Amino acid sequence: MSFFSPFFGYLSFLKIKKSKDLKKIVFFSESRNYRNYLKDLIKILDEQSGIEIIYITSDSKDTEELSKNIKPIYIGSGFFRILLFSLINCDMVIMTLTDLGNHEIKKSKFCKNYIYIFHSLVSTHKCYTHKAFKNYDVILCNGEYQKKELEEAEKVFNFKKKKIFNTGYLYLEKLNRDKNKYKNQKKILFAPSWGNSKRNLFDDYAEIIIDKLIEKKFQTILRTHPETVKRSNKYLEIIGKKYLLNNNFELNTDLRSLKCFDESSVLITDNGGVALEYLIVQRKPVLYIDYLEKIHNEYLDKIRIETFEDKVKKDIGTTISVKDLDKIDLFLEKTKDNFNKNLNKLDELLFEFGVVVKNQSQNKKDVILKLLSNY
Repeated sequence: MSFFSPFFGYLSFLKIKKSKDLKKIVFFSESRNYRNYLKDLIKILDEQSGIEIIYITSDSKDTEELSKNIKPIYIGSGFFRILLFSLINCDMVIMTLTDLGNHEIKKSKFCKNYIYIFHSLVSTHKCYTHKAFKNYDVILCNGEYQKKELEEAEKVFNFKKKKIFNTGYLYLEKLNRDKNKYKNQKKILFAPSWGNSKRNLFDDYAEIIIDKLIEKKFQTILRTHPETVKRSNKYLEIIGKKYLLNNNFELNTDLRSLKCFDESSVLITDNGGVALEYLIVQRKPVLYIDYLEKIHNEYLDKIRIETFEDKVKKDIGTTISVKDLDKIDLFLEKTKDNFNKNLNKLDELLFEFGVVVKNQSQNKKDVILKLLSNY
């Protein structure tokens, strides 16, 4: 079935005939954990006449219908995905996948526009490779800071100019809509980021941090990054078994569930966008663990712009060294105090970096319809 399911998905896509009266938009999701970043836009476009939407996924568990008109097509992550994307015929492909054309997923000459949507609020020139967005035709940014960074990269690396629009972070709509659904139980949310380095906070310190928190009587939720589930699955299983019967521990690997944000009072992380989402939507403090910086761009020094995540971390967050984990309870109290003192800076930073916090779906819809009308 591992071979035939993607094959049948490929055949299903081929059976979809391109109508002259409809604009065909293809959404691609790497896994069910990325569906949340696309769902609101899919819904608002599905209500628009003259558009046919196709949802393709590499995750066999990402098969829940998005609407009566949209049934996901499972294509897997092997040969048939490569084949489909090399020949795909549509008006637009919309993805959250970086490095298009730099790996096995290439651009098709039969597709008019490839559009990138961010699945994080972080800046574009530190946590992503310098070619991560090079081959896209259109970028829908979360704020003016990303637009400025991408335009600077085009100059520095002599990339072809793209159409770049500041439409806002789509995922914030869902986070805002779903917050406060659950009673705040004052738990600690530990959400380590993922990095492509062999050394990372999860593999090197997750167990130690969880032990320290439980030892100090904190109810702890471990929320994993999708890449951690794929790349550190064996270690994740060890952690799950170790704390299986511990009432002070929960494991959250399904990122579609946002319950942990409501039920926690503080987030502990090292890098990544989860801290920004937590601060902006939940308005709760973040304790950063100082271990390894998440740098995926070897040419970071060529883009001389302070990243959004570093500025927020410096002005609003509190940092603890891995050497001080024995004092994590004291740092958690310090984090709350610092956050209460600096909370007013958050809105100032959102304004300074030009982060769009309203009407994200509508903004993206307007841009997409305008693009479609031009051809």
